[in-house]
Amino acid sequence: MFLFFGRYNDKVGISMYEQQMHGNDSTIITSIEQQKRNRSRYNIYINHEFSFAVHEDILVKYRLMKGREINPEEIKEVLIAEERNRAMQYALRFLSYRPRTATEVSEHLQRKGFLREDIDGIISYLQDKKYLDDQSYALQWVEERKRLKPRGRSLLRMELIQRGIDDHLADQALEDQLTGQEEREMIENWIYKKCSQKKFPNLYEMKKRIVPFLQRKGFPLDLILEVVHTVGEDFLE
Repeated sequence: MFLFFGRYNDKVGISMYEQQMHGNDSTIITSIEQQKRNRSRYNIYINHEFSFAVHEDILVKYRLMKGREINPEEIKEVLIAEERNRAMQYALRFLSYRPRTATEVSEHLQRKGFLREDIDGIISYLQDKKYLDDQSYALQWVEERKRLKPRGRSLLRMELIQRGIDDHLADQALEDQLTGQEEREMIENWIYKKCSQKKFPNLYEMKKRIVPFLQRKGFPLDLILEVVHTVGEDFLE
């Protein structure tokens, strides 16, 4: 009898198969059952005993069918392919919620315990198929941040790098999507918003409250001071 539970381990796997199959004159797939909870997965029975489960893609690819003889090396190959398929399904599910960077997908699969070589292959495949595109991700991130959560260039750059975008792509996205005039307008809008909530008696008090806030939003100090001095007088008591 061959019985497989959990994740395939290449170091001990084939010897385990050989030990469990030792003495069997033949190893035959005697039954295949579709799982009730996951209709895309199938339980494989060898010599009338449950052995392992596979995704329907693996079932078709390796022509697993009732009555077929299967040896330990073939089972090893099937289980390695099944593990890679599982990793791919996790990656696609992770991507289905929102766009991700290659680093985010890689780290997600690592947390799930998949092998580094399998993860690298999946990342390359997803990039080739444009399911993963760090350049497009960076451009979209900057555009959405401008619209929904306005902030300055330095903070946007830090956010992109934290998500795994390399320095060059982050800088290029900011160059393409964020102009100096847009940063100036964002600062003006923040000043208007803050001053509509609280009136200041003079520029000194305004700068004391607003400048640190805008710096935390990632705007450069020289531009903040320039805009405050230009429009600040309009918002004093």
